[in-house]
Amino acid sequence: MTDKEEKEATARPIEAFSEAGQALAESLVAAQERNLKYAQSVFESTIALLKDHVGNTRSLLEQWEQQAQKQPVVPGAAESFFSFLRAPLTAYEQVLEVMETTSTQSLESFQKATESLEKAMQQGREQLQEAARGASHLIEKSGK
Repeated sequence: MTDKEEKEATARPIEAFSEAGQALAESLVAAQERNLKYAQSVFESTIALLKDHVGNTRSLLEQWEQQAQKQPVVPGAAESFFSFLRAPLTAYEQVLEVMETTSTQSLESFQKATESLEKAMQQGREQLQEAARGASHLIEKSGK
């Protein structure tokens, strides 16, 4: 085997390892980005659905209040009854607001983690490429 063939045979596994590392890094970053998009989609659709339920419930409660005003009722009874119904709805709206804020903050943290992962992977790729170049130079020097 000639020196050139020997150098190429030694360099091939290093290059293959470098390429495999790059492919793995790209795959991990892509998976993380897909996870982020999925989480955002689930969050946004869930919040929209819950807000829709709150709006529908509030509308129904308003319709009942309007109907109650048309009917003869004991003074104050209707207001007490509707206050009783409004209380859980108001609490539900407050919980929904907290959940939305918390979820938004969590998604922002997840986004930052994804960006950090991308930066770390890029640095890792660069270090791997530098190591592969260094190994190739050592192989070339040892062959001379």
